[in-house]
Amino acid sequence: MTRKHVFWFWGAMDALYLIRYAVAAVIQARIPFLSDLESALWVLRDHGVVQLYMFGFAMLLQVSIVISCLLFFLGREQVRWVTYLQTPLRLAFIVPSVSLLLVGAQLVPNYNVVLMAALVVVSEAVKVWSVWRWSKRC
Repeated sequence: MTRKHVFWFWGAMDALYLIRYAVAAVIQARIPFLSDLESALWVLRDHGVVQLYMFGFAMLLQVSIVISCLLFFLGREQVRWVTYLQTPLRLAFIVPSVSLLLVGAQLVPNYNVVLMAALVVVSEAVKVWSVWRWSKRC
């Protein structure tokens, strides 16, 4: 396994997540990101500051996934810092780096939530380790 393979794998997982997000938005006649921002502005008028922070962190995660996708495909070493910073957000919002877990959760009725949470933690640990391992200069 080479750095290029590892980076392309994680880039593909981020791309799959982004494609899935965009397709789901379009199917619902929404514009990705923009419709979310508009909806949040309406909802946040009636709610407190906690929801504002949650939305801000969720959008930060979305933007960081776009950035990490690009950096992985470009093979940039700086992607490790984006990966390290987005990991807590992925865990908090249950957005696994192995995007196939989300697809599987949609296809399997009555999936085990505890198992899914454990798989998310494992996927993040594997990603952080592999990015750390393969972003070092050899």
